[in-house]
Amino acid sequence: MLWEDALVILLLVLTVLVILLIPTVVRFFRILHKFNKTLDEINRDLPQIMENLEEISTHTARTTRGIDHAVSDVLEIQQKISAELKAPALDTIATLAGMFKGIQTFMTYFIKKK
Repeated sequence: MLWEDALVILLLVLTVLVILLIPTVVRFFRILHKFNKTLDEINRDLPQIMENLEEISTHTARTTRGIDHAVSDVLEIQQKISAELKAPALDTIATLAGMFKGIQTFMTYFIKKK
């Protein structure tokens, strides 16, 4: 008799537990269905996304190469300008320094003479 009562109580508890779990299981299957639907959409759109990424990567690489060539050209021009202007600029500075030295010598001589 005791075993029968315990078995009846256990079956009642299991029945209540199953009844309470039914909405959770139904919700789980709905979520799983939505998840599968989302995965199908991603799989459908993924090739186009990958193609767009490849195109963007190609354009970026091409632009980077163009900028690299432009910077290279600018550096070359800067080096040519520097080479061509450096000597005349230094000569001009030396001439001006000599001229100022001469003026200073003249002024010193003129001031000492007075």
